[in-house]
Amino acid sequence: MTRAEPESGMDRRWTPRIIVLSGLVLAILCDAFVAHMLSGNYWETYRATEAANGDLARALEEYMLRNMQGVDLLLGTTIDALEQKPFLLSAGNPALINELKHRVAPYPAAKSIVVLDADGNMLGDTMGSEASGRAANFADRAYYSVQRDDPGRGLFIDVPLISRVPPQGRFIAVSRAFLTADRRFGGVVFVALDYNILRQFFLSLNVGQRGTVTLYRDDGRILLRTPNADKFAGRDVRSNLLFTRYLPQAPSGIFEGSGITDGTSRSISYRRVAGMPLVVTVARDPVEFLAGWKNNALYYSLIAAGLNLLIAGFGQGLARQWRLRAKSEQALRDNLEQHQLVTENVPALIVHVGADGHIRYANRVALEWYAQPSADAIRTRKIDDFIDPLRLGEGRLKIEAALAGRTTRGEEKAAFPDGCERWCETIRVPDCGHDGTVRGYFVLSVDITERKRVEDELRQAQKIEAIGQLAGGIAHDSNNMLAATLGNLDLLLDALPPADVSRRSLAERAIEAAELVADLNRRLLAFARKQTLRPQITDVNQLVSGLTTILQRTLGETIEIEVAQDPMLWHCLIDPTQLQNALLNLAINARDAMAGSGRLTITTANAVLDQPPDDGDERIVPGDYVTIAVSDMGAGMPPEIARRAFEPFFTTKEVGKGSGLGLSMVYGFTRQSGGTVVISSRVAHGTCVTLYLPSAGPAAIDRPRAGAARLPRRETGQRILVVEDNPLVGAMASSMLSSMGYSSVVVINASSAIAELERPDPIALLLTDILLPGGMTGVDLARQARRRWPDLPILFMSGFADPSLVPDEFRANTKLLTKPFRLGQLSEAIVFALAGTKVT
Repeated sequence: MTRAEPESGMDRRWTPRIIVLSGLVLAILCDAFVAHMLSGNYWETYRATEAANGDLARALEEYMLRNMQGVDLLLGTTIDALEQKPFLLSAGNPALINELKHRVAPYPAAKSIVVLDADGNMLGDTMGSEASGRAANFADRAYYSVQRDDPGRGLFIDVPLISRVPPQGRFIAVSRAFLTADRRFGGVVFVALDYNILRQFFLSLNVGQRGTVTLYRDDGRILLRTPNADKFAGRDVRSNLLFTRYLPQAPSGIFEGSGITDGTSRSISYRRVAGMPLVVTVARDPVEFLAGWKNNALYYSLIAAGLNLLIAGFGQGLARQWRLRAKSEQALRDNLEQHQLVTENVPALIVHVGADGHIRYANRVALEWYAQPSADAIRTRKIDDFIDPLRLGEGRLKIEAALAGRTTRGEEKAAFPDGCERWCETIRVPDCGHDGTVRGYFVLSVDITERKRVEDELRQAQKIEAIGQLAGGIAHDSNNMLAATLGNLDLLLDALPPADVSRRSLAERAIEAAELVADLNRRLLAFARKQTLRPQITDVNQLVSGLTTILQRTLGETIEIEVAQDPMLWHCLIDPTQLQNALLNLAINARDAMAGSGRLTITTANAVLDQPPDDGDERIVPGDYVTIAVSDMGAGMPPEIARRAFEPFFTTKEVGKGSGLGLSMVYGFTRQSGGTVVISSRVAHGTCVTLYLPSAGPAAIDRPRAGAARLPRRETGQRILVVEDNPLVGAMASSMLSSMGYSSVVVINASSAIAELERPDPIALLLTDILLPGGMTGVDLARQARRRWPDLPILFMSGFADPSLVPDEFRANTKLLTKPFRLGQLSEAIVFALAGTKVT
């Protein structure tokens, strides 16, 4: 008993301590539990909000991309229509307004579409505005001035502006320049995006009361910000961290930043709109999206203060946690619905594939490309079922990379189950869980087939331009050599006595051969576009007969050539070299259409047109024409192909076997010459292309070309200064001048020529090449000589047969001698120049 009492006392003393200790332990456990719960809940809420922000920013990017691509397409098709129908480009033209209304109707976000001329005056808009005064001119608007200063810049998006014409209100102008037929700036077409529609869409996005949604131009200008949209429109914030630090590092991401007005710290998700000069941001205030977490912290802290309220407090806290989670899940579902609304309307394939290869999600475009009837049907299939069998190995490697956690992107060409072969720009992004486990991957594919076609055409055009430059350089250098050759042959022929028939015959045949080479050079220069059209009275029958031998060698023995000529055929005013090139183009097309064997028929005839021919150019004037019809027995073309035959770069030949420029060059040549061309074709019956060339009448004859003959020799002793850097041409010119009784001085550059002109011995005439070494051209030399010696006659010579090389101030009394020139041509030009005869 005596020992029991102390034990009982000890028990009584230790019971409170145990209770306190138990309570302390329980409190510590409760605090630890509360701290653990709050920490987990904090990061879960933070990550969920960041993910929601990212999804919302991505949805916003896709919404803007879809709208801007639609606007860009609207601008492009409108400009194409205006370039094809230039008659629409007049102020207040009802046809123009109806055309604009028809095109803008499918685009609800487009408030109107407006056409401005090259001076910024409004030609018409879809509102049918008939403004006058300042309101009719928009030259002070940036969307006009930027396109005027750089017509090739493409799409330009202006800051929000107040409309000058009814209906009043804000709009965002998206503009493109259009060019005239001669590729000069013709004006501006812009689409006025409805500012209120964009603002209402931005306001509909759930970012909380203190959150913001902003649309920037990529140079830092605010286009739209909610709330307070009007207050911030057009503000320049390029010094913001978004543009100075984050955008240069990555096109999308998340960072913490302060508001530009209230200084509030927000979590900001940003994305650059693909292919557009736009950036979107979604910003939320941590105070709002962490409000639930702070409430939990306060609540669980109160629970820990009293062990007696542990059960009740825990139950309430758990119920509150479930309510908050339900709200978060509902908000997430709302965001997912918005995301799905955007993805279903994006013009790109979007697919989510699980780690097992099964398709979890596919948008509308994916269902169309994969030829699947519904989303439920495609979810039963694997992605391997839709991969092009010819590229299965390559596709598997990219899939394995995505499942390994690596993002892959690139351009791919593949055949799809809907029967179309497409070039696509594809990105595969791994879908990783919070623990880093790859649960699958996302696929985004954009159809770039049209872009690849345009790139191929550009490369082909660059090849043709390079060949033309090479041909022009070769022809120019060859003309210099021919100038020396022909000049010396003329001198040789002139020196031979008339009785020496055999030697004169040899010299004449050499001259004839050199003339043929010179004609070939003229063709090369014409191909290189360094020679303008040289129309002359031409006997078409004689030209076709002379071309037949060349065509037979070019087309091969398996092609039979039949020529049917009208013996009473009129002559026509045409460039014979270009006409030969056109007929050669048509003959080669005919050979390819007949697969290398068949009959080619060339028919010439006279035609009197009272109205434009069927399927011809309606702009051709009535009158007398010479027709040349080139017919083949090939496969022919259906009407829809024949209608596009003259379009540049359009070809039905295999890749690499045709540039698509042959018929377009023929069309351009005939139109430039005042005629037209008509094509008629039937499948399995062949094709006939008919050229209509302006008649010059039956008795017209061409002016003969001056040859070796020259004016009588005059022993004047006049000094002629020859400026020529090629020693052979200089020596030849000196010999020619000596044979004509002149005294010549030959120098190789402009500085030496000026020094010679400054000498006391008078110079009667300056004969200079246009291209000279030393930094000063022949034209510069002529201008300086004209200023200092205004009475000095001047003659130009060049290996390029282009009269435009001679400046306007010299054309009235200065001729251009085209290398190679003959003795008679030089003699005639010098006599006319010394006599002061005006050039006609």
